[in-house]
Amino acid sequence: MSLTTEGEAPGPVRFYLACDDIGCPARAVFDLVIHEPPPPIEDDLFGHMLHSSSLAAPYLEEQGWTYTQGVGYWCPTCSTPRSQRRTPPKPGRRHIARRQRRDPRGPQ
Repeated sequence: MSLTTEGEAPGPVRFYLACDDIGCPARAVFDLVIHEPPPPIEDDLFGHMLHSSSLAAPYLEEQGWTYTQGVGYWCPTCSTPRSQRRTPPKPGRRHIARRQRRDPRGPQ
């Protein structure tokens, strides 16, 4: 899972997110202010641990990130089917400047 947090609710929480698709370099960092405290850790361990991420889920969906159980988070590009993705522009040929040939007679 590639979603990690820094900070504790209630208050500002920083989220770090990385795309789990193989080879994708997409990353996202954002801050959310979470007003509700998590449930007590003694009563609900998973609810306490997942409190911040469950409140961030709607924001992530708005940004185009998708979550698949057992796979993880995918960025908006990887979430789009390949047939519907825009192809990146092909790089053009660069003009490579050639250096001048040296005079075989040496400096004049």
